[in-house]
Amino acid sequence: MVNKDLYNEDELNPPDWLNKEFFEKILKSEESDNVKVTDLELRPGTLKNDHYASVMFRAKVSYSVDSQPTVEKRNSFILKVQPFADGTKKDLLSELHTFTTEIRMYTEVLPVIERELRQYGDETILGPKLIAFSNNWPAYVVFEDLALKGYTTTGYRHASLTEVKAALLKLAKLHAISYKLSQEKNNIFATMNKGSMNSMDPNNFDFIKNASKLLKEVLSEHGDLRKYVPHIESVEHTLLPKIIDMFNENRNGKCDGIFVLNHGDFHNKNMMICNVDGELKDLMLLDYQISVFASPALDLHYAFTMMFSPEMRRNHHDELLYYYITSFQETLRKTEYKGRIPTNTEFRQELQKHRYWGLFLITSFLVFSYGFVDENGDLAQLVENAEAQKRQLQDPRLLNELRELLPKFLYNGYFEY
Repeated sequence: MVNKDLYNEDELNPPDWLNKEFFEKILKSEESDNVKVTDLELRPGTLKNDHYASVMFRAKVSYSVDSQPTVEKRNSFILKVQPFADGTKKDLLSELHTFTTEIRMYTEVLPVIERELRQYGDETILGPKLIAFSNNWPAYVVFEDLALKGYTTTGYRHASLTEVKAALLKLAKLHAISYKLSQEKNNIFATMNKGSMNSMDPNNFDFIKNASKLLKEVLSEHGDLRKYVPHIESVEHTLLPKIIDMFNENRNGKCDGIFVLNHGDFHNKNMMICNVDGELKDLMLLDYQISVFASPALDLHYAFTMMFSPEMRRNHHDELLYYYITSFQETLRKTEYKGRIPTNTEFRQELQKHRYWGLFLITSFLVFSYGFVDENGDLAQLVENAEAQKRQLQDPRLLNELRELLPKFLYNGYFEY
């Protein structure tokens, strides 16, 4: 029996078209032989707090092929399906181009980046194998099940420093090769111009629309935090326009600065880890649904809020940023890039130039960073329910971190526009 409390409600009842015939077609392409599915088990693909923008299933399939009719074979797949059940999730995400973007990333973009790395002896794999896909509604993608290869999620814990560095290394390679090839006039990257904040009206998302108001309400309840309310009020109406401009810089031809292909949703729920004898063997990045060509500040500010633990934000930010920058630079050197390599200072200037994105994330998305590690949390409720959003803001741990972060943001000019 499935414990319904552990999973998203829309993943408890798979659509009728996810049937034996569907998987026979998929397996036929994998086996190059006629396939007969003898047993199919569909379960939710992840835990409730692991994702929001898709409906996910794990399919365990038993089957035989014509050339070996007496041999029972087994396989397992992960399916991501466009939200199809009527409700808030379907309405919220209808404007986004998530499946179009992810399909392009896996069929066109990531193969180009991996081929470039292979030419120089780098066998880095940037995502799981794509098995099948469709862009027709409801769109879907089918991936290999990484659990069969020993990969697991981080569960309800923050990623370790070692794991975050492994993720940043892969991100640096993704960024660096896209930077190199775009400088060499490979235009595929520039066409990836629809990210999370410029392919729909952010104000249609209540959790974004309410974030500043709710934060001010919570801060006003604490004497030592109340003083930051006027600072938030001084910039809150300019944040979204500036963020949309940031996401549209490439589309609008503004090319002063560093431009790379961003993952777009770089947090610890979008990676899986493989440990051997207690040591990290590999880390796989997942979910390229909102990848966009823009400043690397997009992913780097996002990582600060959504991937780093509070302890890392406090004690390891400079170390992790330096690790990313030197990995980016080293990737360009190893792949014999002939142009000028961006400096440490220039990366930090990108972060400062786009500091309003970092401020927006801390004031709006920090609740998700805490929600990800709450076993009793509900990500959907954080997105859809203002009361749940406010309760998360009232978490004493989050408030204590804001006591550290808001002064730093004030001192570093994040409230000046």
